[in-house]
Amino acid sequence: MRLLKTHVLLRLFNSYIIDSPQPANISYLWNFGSLLALCLGIQILTGAFLAMHYQPNIDLAFNSVEHIMRDVNNGWIVRYAHANVASFFFIFVYAHIARGLYYGSYKAPRVLVWSIGVIILILMICIGFLGYPHSPKWYSVKIKKL
Repeated sequence: MRLLKTHVLLRLFNSYIIDSPQPANISYLWNFGSLLALCLGIQILTGAFLAMHYQPNIDLAFNSVEHIMRDVNNGWIVRYAHANVASFFFIFVYAHIARGLYYGSYKAPRVLVWSIGVIILILMICIGFLGYPHSPKWYSVKIKKL
């Protein structure tokens, strides 16, 4: 414990993370922001790994995905983790919004923070719809899944 109080970096960590005051009404509903950050980190790491092996050519795309699934060590886990974490990301976003609505986080003095969050939500929905290439085929797939 003395090391946390004497070392410069550990003292900063201790003051901002461990000894920071917490509200009395805090519950597990407040974890969705941290879960979103964790999902985003996983998406970035798995997406970068998948991008190293993916060929964005219309003739080679299927073969590169098959290469990831069969030849790359644990590539199938990375691909399925990337796909499932994307779904969990949206679930956690909606739960985060529901928690904010329940606790009234949209009221003053947090109106600007809420407005920025709504803009981020709209951008996420747009990215979700524009994420697939070759639009006519994938547009119908997206609409059918909705």
